[in-house]
Amino acid sequence: MQEERIIKCKGCSKESYDTVPIARVISKLDELFSTNDLDAVGRLLEYWEREARALGDVRGLLEILNEEIGYYRRTSDMDKALRSVNEAFELMAEHGLDSSESAGTLYLNGATTMKSFGQAKQAMEYYARAKAIYDNCLSANDYKMAAYYNNISSAYVDIGDRESAKEACQCAIDILERRGDCRGEIAVTLVNLAHIYYDDDPCDERIDANMERAWELLTHKQNTHDGNFAFLCSKCYPSFAFFGYFEYEKYIKELMEKIYAGN
Repeated sequence: MQEERIIKCKGCSKESYDTVPIARVISKLDELFSTNDLDAVGRLLEYWEREARALGDVRGLLEILNEEIGYYRRTSDMDKALRSVNEAFELMAEHGLDSSESAGTLYLNGATTMKSFGQAKQAMEYYARAKAIYDNCLSANDYKMAAYYNNISSAYVDIGDRESAKEACQCAIDILERRGDCRGEIAVTLVNLAHIYYDDDPCDERIDANMERAWELLTHKQNTHDGNFAFLCSKCYPSFAFFGYFEYEKYIKELMEKIYAGN
């Protein structure tokens, strides 16, 4: 019923009939993600992908493909994820849409998905394209720059460049700290950095320091407990268990579940 309402709203809005109503689609996706209803997310994306193709709406299709790239990465559907990546990259090149800020985001998202499915070396070319575009379009403290550093850090780990991975994590933390009110995002980066330290030396004292700080950030009283925060918790709580912080893991996992249930 919820997806049907999106479609029916066309008749009473001023939106064009020949393009995908991206703002409303994204709003609906955010609503579904806030409850972790991934099946409904998949159905919604498939519907609007078909609509974009039927309308010949290239920009709308790129927006949907970008969402699908992240969605299929999250649901571990390698074939659909890489199909979406390849088509998005081809469409941008074919239509001369490969130099805007949104293109940078697509390159970053696509590269991260390639990396997550074992293609870290191939992904480095697209991380570089994303960085070049971001350097041209964004300020050094833009949130998307932090996302770039966070994502490429794990790719560096996969290709064996651990020092660059640590430097990228620190760059992300520096940007997020300067922006303020990014406690959950900083916690995720600290957890990622703790794993890098662990792989170098399981007795590295910085592991515990990072995990304790991540805990403090995730349990800060001023955090907004929305769907995005729940997702950040989902990326952290398994690591608390990995490093032996079982009470922390239990608390953060229950907090995540409570947020999703409340939404």
